[in-house]
Amino acid sequence: MPPLAVEICKGGFYMDDARRIDEPRRMRGASREERIAAAIEESWSECNLFIVHSDGEGAPAEVRRERIEPGLARARRARPDLVAAACVPIRETEAWMLADPEAFCRIFETDRAPTLPCDPEAQFDPKEVLETVLRELGARMGRGVEEYYAVLGAEVRLDALRRLTAFQQFDDELRRAIATLAMPSGA
Repeated sequence: MPPLAVEICKGGFYMDDARRIDEPRRMRGASREERIAAAIEESWSECNLFIVHSDGEGAPAEVRRERIEPGLARARRARPDLVAAACVPIRETEAWMLADPEAFCRIFETDRAPTLPCDPEAQFDPKEVLETVLRELGARMGRGVEEYYAVLGAEVRLDALRRLTAFQQFDDELRRAIATLAMPSGA
C-alpha cells in the first residue's frame, strides 16, 4: 500500500504497518455481520483504514453484498466516519498471486518464468494452480505454504495485479478510502 499512498497523498503522510484483525474470540458463533462490526470496534483506536476480505467463490458481487456490506453498515452505525474497502477476488486471493511470473523468478532466483494462466481469475481452483506452480519450482509444500503466499503477496507487482478485474475494483475502492483519509478535516 505505500506506493499507492505516495501516489494519492501529495503531501506528507504517516503509515504504520498493516496488521491482520481477526474476529474477537468472544464473537465465535455470531453472525459475520456482528463479527465484522465487533472486529472494527475492537481495533478502532489503533486503525483508521479497514479492509474486509472474503473470497468471491465465483460470485464476488453477491458475496460482497451478503458477507461484507452488512458488517460495514453495522459498524458505520456505531462509527459513521468509518473508512473501509472491500477485498473480494472473483474466487480466491491465490489467483492474484498468479498474475506476475516475474515474482516467481525473483523468489526462486531463476530466469525461467513459470507458465501461468493468462487469466488467473478465470481459474476454478486458483489455490491448486498456485500450489502446482510452486511445486514445479521446487517449493516444499506442507505447513510452510503460507510462507510462500506471504512472500508472493509482497512480490507481485501492482501493474500485474491491475490487469485483473476484481483487483481493479479493490484498487479503486482502496484509492477512494486513502483519498478520504488524506482529505483535511472539514474539507
